[in-house]
Amino acid sequence: MSDFSQMSYTQSPLVLYNTNSGYSGIYIEWERNNTTSTYLYRIYRSAVFDGTYEEIDTVLFPTNEYVDVSGTPSSYYKVGEEDEAGTVISLSGPINGDELLLKSSLRYELMDLLNIPIFDEEVIFHKDRSQASVAFPYWNYNPRPEIRITSYSNEGDRDALQPLSEITPIYKTINSSYDPIEYSRDGNVVEYTDGNNYPNGLKVKYDYLGNIYFIDANGNPVAIHSYDTVFVSYNVKAFTTDMMNSALYMALQMINSQPGASKYSSLTNLPYYYDPALIYGAVYFLLRSLLVNLTQRQKRLLLDDPDKSIISELRETSKMYQEDFKELLKKLPIARFPGIRGVVVPEFNMPGGRSRFFRYIWNIGTGS
Repeated sequence: MSDFSQMSYTQSPLVLYNTNSGYSGIYIEWERNNTTSTYLYRIYRSAVFDGTYEEIDTVLFPTNEYVDVSGTPSSYYKVGEEDEAGTVISLSGPINGDELLLKSSLRYELMDLLNIPIFDEEVIFHKDRSQASVAFPYWNYNPRPEIRITSYSNEGDRDALQPLSEITPIYKTINSSYDPIEYSRDGNVVEYTDGNNYPNGLKVKYDYLGNIYFIDANGNPVAIHSYDTVFVSYNVKAFTTDMMNSALYMALQMINSQPGASKYSSLTNLPYYYDPALIYGAVYFLLRSLLVNLTQRQKRLLLDDPDKSIISELRETSKMYQEDFKELLKKLPIARFPGIRGVVVPEFNMPGGRSRFFRYIWNIGTGS
């Protein structure tokens, strides 16, 4: 087993990364490939694509982003996923720092859609009620989700809901005053509850992909009683890293298809003046995809506001980015030229110059 006591777990200033110039560096984000046994992520850096990667830091699950304050656009990164015993679950391929900087600019444009708060959504239980899910899968780790279940109360002396913990079990919920001895239909005693409707305790686990698991104090699955209701508050992002990668690639192919534009096969080879077009194009593709793929439940829970039409505003914003993207596409073929140019032509091509030129020829022919 690895000696985790020797590790330092860094929580980077991610919230302020794109809003404060004092927090510089390379922003790294990765997807959670495994959600059942992951304990931490190791972050590695190298100066070359196929070079030796050295560990620079570790972060605990469910954190899935990091800022390398010593990184440069020429750096390369890998992210390793490990369980609590130190076993490597997965290791990512090389990620280029220059491409990560471009993606951080895209995140800046989408900032409000990458941290959407959802309040008290009622969960949808699976068949055996030991698992549940919510409308949107891509949870953020900060702030941590809050899951609450109906609570017992004497004369209204308690909140109608009580929090479920990953660590400390509860034993009573709304219907905790029934007979402590539970009988089956044939009259046999099946459970002695001692006044608790969850005699073995009730805790909760979640995988940050929209799934919730209910367990007892020993980690065994527990079915939620039919009279109990569970609500969850959490923050989500509308777009994953994979979605942003795909949108950037689509924007690149749109640029490559323009007459006169240089053709590039990879984001890492692009000149700096391609960045605005790539960002605006990627935002347009992402917003368009969001409008097309949102389910009715997601629209109602995540975006609809009774005081204004968020969906209409998203359509207008998408149209704005589309128009800006088209304008930038027109300028890219000449973007490589200097900002100031001089054009020199003979004098007789200037306005009024033809008559002076012919007068000059006439004077030579006449000898005057």
